[in-house]
Amino acid sequence: MTKQDYLTALRTELEKNKIPNVQEILSDYEEHFAHGLNKGKTEAVISEGLGNPVTIAKAFETEKMIASLQSPENPFPWGLAFNVIGRLLVLAPFNFIVLFIPGAILGSLVFAGWTVALTLGGASLAILSGLPKIALASFSAWIWLAGISTSFGLLGLAALGCLCMFFLTKFLLLGLISYLQWNLKFILQR
Repeated sequence: MTKQDYLTALRTELEKNKIPNVQEILSDYEEHFAHGLNKGKTEAVISEGLGNPVTIAKAFETEKMIASLQSPENPFPWGLAFNVIGRLLVLAPFNFIVLFIPGAILGSLVFAGWTVALTLGGASLAILSGLPKIALASFSAWIWLAGISTSFGLLGLAALGCLCMFFLTKFLLLGLISYLQWNLKFILQR
């Protein structure tokens, strides 16, 4: 692919994905061509080394999505976070292989944490719903007191567990996005 063909294809893809500062990006890629030509490379070799314009445009679009994801003014957009992670895994296939086993382990632990927190809440409600039957059978105020105390204790633990899991899940997602974003920058700078 010639320099002009490459830059035209890149411009088309960047504009199609509504990337800001298209001219600055194209100037950077013109510099890549200038450096490569000074080193004696052909335009075809340089364009092959720079990568596919479609992939580059998608990478810049993902960067734009990450910037909106990290904006503190808006509530955390969970759907966008998962969309960004999926895009970054597609853009960097090596990361999929490297992150699959640790990701599966961490995902399982997060799922187990949510399950424990929600199960504690369910156990609390189960105790409260069964308390009248148990109390009627024994006619003891201590049973009522123990049941209500246990139920409220479990409900508090469930709320605390859900709160901790919310922040832990958010932290892990943002950490994963930061790692993949670093990889994306590495890919774009090659």
